[in-house]
Amino acid sequence: MKQLTVSDEYGNKYRLEFTKNTVIMTEKAGFSLEKLSEAPVFQTMLLVQGAFVANHRNIKPETVDKIYASLKNKEGFLKKLIDMYNEQGDKLVEEGNADWEANW
Repeated sequence: MKQLTVSDEYGNKYRLEFTKNTVIMTEKAGFSLEKLSEAPVFQTMLLVQGAFVANHRNIKPETVDKIYASLKNKEGFLKKLIDMYNEQGDKLVEEGNADWEANW
């Protein structure tokens, strides 16, 4: 599982990652990769906030905003977040090896 670590202004470290559940939660909150170019600020913040949920569920959105605002190389950071998000999203739709059948 891919992870990123960020720090706040006080040196506190936060481990960011996506799980299948946090991908679902982020999408329920309104995030969509397709809408990223249409509403980049809103969609970016949904993605960033979603990355905190797995390990820092109770962090305030204002704190996430501050941490994100202080980051260097935001473009590189967002590419890594999208990669983490896609890795888990792909797991939701990959083929398994269990059989299924219908009764009609």
